Amino acid sequence: MEYRYSEQQVMLKKALNSLLKKEMPFETFVEIAETKDGFSKDKWKKLADNGWLAILAQGEFQTLEEVNSLDLMYLSESIGGALFPGPFSLTAGMIVPLLSQLTLSEKQNELLLDIIAGEKLATAILPSLTDQGGTVKFNWPELINSNEEGKVTLTGSYSQLQFLQNSDVVFIPFTNNEDQLSVAIVNTSVNGVKITSQKSVDLSKPQGLLELQNVKIGQEDILSEKGLENLFYATLLTYFTSISGEIIGGADEVLARTVNYVTERKQFGVAVGSFQAVKHMIAEMKVEIEKARSYSIYINSIDGKTDKATWLNIISSRYFNTNMYKKICEDSIQLHGGMGFTWEESIHFWYKASMFQLYHLTHPALMEAYIQQSLLPTAESKDLQYHN
Repeated sequence: MEYRYSEQQVMLKKALNSLLKKEMPFETFVEIAETKDGFSKDKWKKLADNGWLAILAQGEFQTLEEVNSLDLMYLSESIGGALFPGPFSLTAGMIVPLLSQLTLSEKQNELLLDIIAGEKLATAILPSLTDQGGTVKFNWPELINSNEEGKVTLTGSYSQLQFLQNSDVVFIPFTNNEDQLSVAIVNTSVNGVKITSQKSVDLSKPQGLLELQNVKIGQEDILSEKGLENLFYATLLTYFTSISGEIIGGADEVLARTVNYVTERKQFGVAVGSFQAVKHMIAEMKVEIEKARSYSIYINSIDGKTDKATWLNIISSRYFNTNMYKKICEDSIQLHGGMGFTWEESIHFWYKASMFQLYHLTHPALMEAYIQQSLLPTAESKDLQYHN
């Protein structure tokens, strides 16, 4: 589809690019990834100070008018290209929009202001795509909870949570006594919370294991109101939209680095980029990236007639985008003559990011099954043919 960015979108993108160029040159990212466990509170604060974490905030927290998830996706391309080591999409695409649309207590309101200001870092447990008895759908992690004397006791274990070891709070969805969705706000420093760092394939997204053992929280640390589940899923869609931008931006950066390499690298006295086979690969990489961008823009420019149609669009886009990102990185490594995976050329950072995205909350096989299941509603996953 043909899409032209608005004057405001271009202005915002230039402002963010300028900040990232100053605060997050590639050498700084490598230093953070190698020596600071993939996170810098100082750089995160710089992002917050410029208002980027509140880009989709609503109500009294809103800073810009007429900004939507498509604008966030466009901005997230810069985050993905720079491999910014921080939970930008999770914070700006989900946590802040979610909280800013709820009725908050004074304590919760202060927490939101601290998150927007970069003073506190938050992460969240999110549903993942799973096969449940022949039906592929998003499933919430299990959480054992009991409610006694106004206190909720939480017990559970959750792995691969983004930036957990750097976070001050964790948002944990659970089903309350009325069989409705509530969200617990758990301070990572309270008794019963154990955090263990885990290896992450993506060095820009450190992960951790969260273990809760009889963690007690009061009612003031629980989000629960009518329509919360629908709002949670709506902001989850925005989160997926934002990480689509990260994927496209990362692929764009890999292509730019590849073009630069084949232009400068000479063989037989001429640049290898002048060879027809190389030109064709570069052209095909560009086409795949633009297809992903156009598809993502298209599905975020239309409203699905039903929730099922909306999720089908999102999963279809994610299936295409994640495979595209991985293929772009593999082709880039090939065009570098294998040098792309060395620390000197650094393409491996984006390749690892592409592998993270491929399996983050989803799985290629399950996305295939979900798409087929949605298009062939009478089929069960055991009847579907997909690759594992």
